[in-house]
Amino acid sequence: MLYVISEALLYCCFAILTGVSVLALLPDNKRPRYHISDNTLTWVLLGVVLLSLVQVIKIIVFYKEILDYDIPYLLFTVLSDYKIGSAWFMTVITAMAMLFFLGIKPNSKAIKYKWKAIPILTLILLITFGYASHSASLYGWTGFAAHTTHFVSAMVWIGVLFVVGWFTVELKNWAPFLKWFTPIAIACVSLNIMAGFLLMSRLSPYYISSWITSFGQAMLIKHLLIVPILGLAIINTFLLRKESSKTLSWMKVESIVIILLLVVTAFMGQQEPPHGNLKAILDDGPPFPWFTFISGYDVSRGEEMEILPNVASICLAATGVIAMIGGLFWAWRKKKPMWSVTAALFFVICGYLALMFSIA
Repeated sequence: MLYVISEALLYCCFAILTGVSVLALLPDNKRPRYHISDNTLTWVLLGVVLLSLVQVIKIIVFYKEILDYDIPYLLFTVLSDYKIGSAWFMTVITAMAMLFFLGIKPNSKAIKYKWKAIPILTLILLITFGYASHSASLYGWTGFAAHTTHFVSAMVWIGVLFVVGWFTVELKNWAPFLKWFTPIAIACVSLNIMAGFLLMSRLSPYYISSWITSFGQAMLIKHLLIVPILGLAIINTFLLRKESSKTLSWMKVESIVIILLLVVTAFMGQQEPPHGNLKAILDDGPPFPWFTFISGYDVSRGEEMEILPNVASICLAATGVIAMIGGLFWAWRKKKPMWSVTAALFFVICGYLALMFSIA
């Protein structure tokens, strides 16, 4: 659980840095007025360094328990020979450069380079994270490109949403902001989905069969969470074009659901992806108990699973879709955005049960 929480917090830190960097590239009349102090950004940057280190420590602890090597030897080996160790070194160096620019005094001649350098350094941090990914280790440059595209596009979209939703102090220039953010958000989501499908085809090519593993279960829940997030994005983009404090409330609600998605993604990052078919997955270990309890599927049959809708699954799916659409619309009309979180979670639960009950 510690590793999951640390990775989810790492995603949030990356999102804030990316959001600030993207907004800093825009003129003042193209964005709402927000405020994040340099001290806050320093703590966020420290979070990136320390939370990235947790993943290095995880590998060291793993090999210590398995091989019982000395800690100094393992530390040197992981930092020098493993991608995640090299990436952490690069993260530290980049963070030190960012700290230099964050520490520049307002009267310094170098101040004019501050918000030109920080976005570039943030991009280096994001690319470094992609370099240390599981996909890059397994599939080389193809995995690196797919994971980095997936991660950067997500951080740009989520980061701007986080910063504007939680740190705006004066809601103005909303129309100019939406004019550039809407197409960028659509492009980021499209890239994210395409890169995600590429990663999924490599990491877990037998999608339905992967549901018997903890990784597959988390991936399914992640995909279900994307649907209400897109619904909330539509409300924020097309239905809330006026400058109003309620607009920020809706952005905060969308970010809350996104945080849930980041937690699920962090959980996936701590699991071993199932690369083979059902037989290969079962050879690696028993099915996830929660899957067999909910679905009732007999994995001992050894047959590839498929989706065959039945009355129960269709009713659950219809209930989930109606509840989500109706809940989001009701929350929008009644100006009670927090209720949309309930609608989103209800959709995920109904959608999950519908798919579990339709496995045959």
